[in-house]
Order: sequence, then structure tokens, then C-alpha cells
Amino acid sequence: MKYDIIFYLSKKTSYCEKKLTKALSQIKGEKTKVIYAVSPTELGDEVCESLRLCPLSVIIGGLSSIDDDNLAVVLSRVLSNSGLTLNNMRKITASSGHQGYIIRYKNQILLALPDSPADIEEILSESLLRYIAEKIVK
Repeated sequence: MKYDIIFYLSKKTSYCEKKLTKALSQIKGEKTKVIYAVSPTELGDEVCESLRLCPLSVIIGGLSSIDDDNLAVVLSRVLSNSGLTLNNMRKITASSGHQGYIIRYKNQILLALPDSPADIEEILSESLLRYIAEKIVK
């Protein structure tokens, strides 16, 4: 299964990438590229391109921002302007309280994760990885 990583207003990028790559290797994930976005517009362009080419796109970061560029705010705008509903989206929370999101539409998944290696490792549990593998048609 091919996937892209999109870092958005993120820190600790190499540590986060290592944890993500290790977790997704358990379900035969194959990283195709790593992208960096610094604005909501750039993020939107990169996500569209990634989803056009890969069944899984992973956004890391942007969830702790307090401005309008906060990833949760950006994702809620996307949901309100699309045919997606909250039924397509699920909040995932680490024991630290940091949150991420999984958004599924047909055979594609957009995964939004906090930019914390420990949280990424915890959130990408065996059950979530199994869910991703089952929902994405290879």
C-alpha cells in the first residue's frame, strides 16, 4: 500500500517519520514521498495531489496551532465544503490528550496525526493499522 507523508507546521519531522514508517511497515506500507506544507492552501494542494496518487495520505502536525491554520480548523472547512460527513471521520486520542483524525472516503484514507513521535506510536495501534489495511483496496 502506497502512502505519502505531508508535514504541516510540524516539528520533530525525522523522529515522527521514523515512527510512522515503522508502524506502517507492519501492513506493508510503502512510502512514496515526503512533502512539506506551510499554509492551508499549500496543504490543500498537496493533499489533493497525494490522494490522487496514493490510497493513504498522512498529515503530521498543525494540530497544536492556535490560529486559523490549525489543522482541525482546516479539516472542518474541507468537510463542510465536500460531500463528507462526520460519519467519514473519526477522532483518535493519545493518552497525552493529543488528538488526531482518520477520514475515510471510499477506498482512501487521510490520517492526521500530532507531531509527537510517542503519540504517533501509540495512536497507530494494531487495531488502527488493521482497520487501515482492511479499508484500503490495494
